[in-house]
Amino acid sequence: MHPDIFWIISFFMKWLLIFLISPCMAFAESIRGVVINVIDGDTVILLERTPEQMRTHRIQLEGIDAPERGQDGYEGAKEYLEKLIWGEAVTVRYTENDRYGRILGEIWHGKMFVNEEMVKEGWAWIYKNFSASRKLVSLERDARKAQKGIWSDPNPISPWEWRAAKRKEKSKGKNTGEIPY
Repeated sequence: MHPDIFWIISFFMKWLLIFLISPCMAFAESIRGVVINVIDGDTVILLERTPEQMRTHRIQLEGIDAPERGQDGYEGAKEYLEKLIWGEAVTVRYTENDRYGRILGEIWHGKMFVNEEMVKEGWAWIYKNFSASRKLVSLERDARKAQKGIWSDPNPISPWEWRAAKRKEKSKGKNTGEIPY
């Protein structure tokens, strides 16, 4: 056999192996636990019980953004997420933590993909800077058309715009030389 044949076969075998393994590598980590607290429509506390210990994790639902405390829609989003998974065993698939140390993950309750469910029912926006999911785009569009959840408001404000306005409002009083009485 010609020596180049061995090189070609080994080259294709390596790529075949990478191709077959890559779907398994999409999420480097997975944890399973019970949701013991729902902070808001996109953040939960998970209790993981292992044979060695019990640990809690703060989980941020990846790819979505729900209304913040004090924002219209906050209570509805939080209540809907509580209804879905509070006290339930879930699996979190993730690859990283965000800048605040929270696990950025996909939450699965059985076959239900919770991140998608929140968008589908109108309780979260797609976090466009962090998600390129066509399915989420479609689900958000359908929820808007059906005026579900936050979309029942004629002019809903996205959480990132709401946070920016709050930061701007907070900084207005700084460095003005004014003395508050």
